[in-house]
Amino acid sequence: MSRMGFDRRTGLVYEGLEGPTSPVWPTPILVQATLIESPADLLSLPGDFDNSPFHSMFVDQSFDPASRIRRGRLFQKFGGIGWESVRVEAHPALNSDMLKAANGNGRVSKELSVFMECTSLIQKQNRGEGMQLALGQRDSYSLWRILQTERIATGDVLVTLRAESAFGILPQLDKSKIHPGCVRGVEAALERVLSSAYRELPQSVVDQCRNAAVMVISRWMHVETGDADPIEQDLGHWIRAVKVKFGEQEMVALRSALEAINRLHPRGKDNEANKHQLRQVEEADAEFAVHALGFILREVKWAV
Repeated sequence: MSRMGFDRRTGLVYEGLEGPTSPVWPTPILVQATLIESPADLLSLPGDFDNSPFHSMFVDQSFDPASRIRRGRLFQKFGGIGWESVRVEAHPALNSDMLKAANGNGRVSKELSVFMECTSLIQKQNRGEGMQLALGQRDSYSLWRILQTERIATGDVLVTLRAESAFGILPQLDKSKIHPGCVRGVEAALERVLSSAYRELPQSVVDQCRNAAVMVISRWMHVETGDADPIEQDLGHWIRAVKVKFGEQEMVALRSALEAINRLHPRGKDNEANKHQLRQVEEADAEFAVHALGFILREVKWAV
């Protein structure tokens, strides 16, 4: 069994197969981790580490910003106490350790929070693959999707994660292309998408994407046509309006993206889903809706 220890006073890390006795240098990045099995779990994220020492711990290994893929080892709390005294080897970063170790058979006493390989994840269905993992603390955290779970030679649990973030998917707005009176409303709609994406239930994400799509296409068409008609119309109205304005063979991709979001919307309504035998909205559908919204922004040339 692998053990990992975190020194509460110095922030240094120790590891070992039988106990956390060997210093790890350079010190890796440690992040508290919470497995998200329902939206309610986001309410139980840790506060500061001293007051929440029993959450799992992610030891960062690598991150690829292009693919938004992150890899690292996942540990769970070992034992029922937050901190315990452990005799460890002298840490090369601390001169004081060297002096103490000379009189202590090469070892010094440290107060560590001790963790073991995350066997609880291995025991989940599909080893937790497909589930969400929140990294960080209550006041600042990020959400990740578990793509792969592996046991490595030391017995540690290595996880491959993909960022659950709409940032980078939704492009930055080119405000110069938007009517000044419409900028704030469009920004607010997109902010609600970013806030809900990967944090709320799939249907809520789809609903926010549909609302944002209406805001974007209605304000864009209002400028394109110079029409004085009210812009507070549903998405179906604007899909037809685009077809009438540009013709059957033009703006087909834009209309298709709008139509896809529009057709996902009733799947979350029980009456409509039962009436038309529609499949329920899933996480992948919500992710698709966010991507489709980004595509719409690029098609109307509102993306930087």
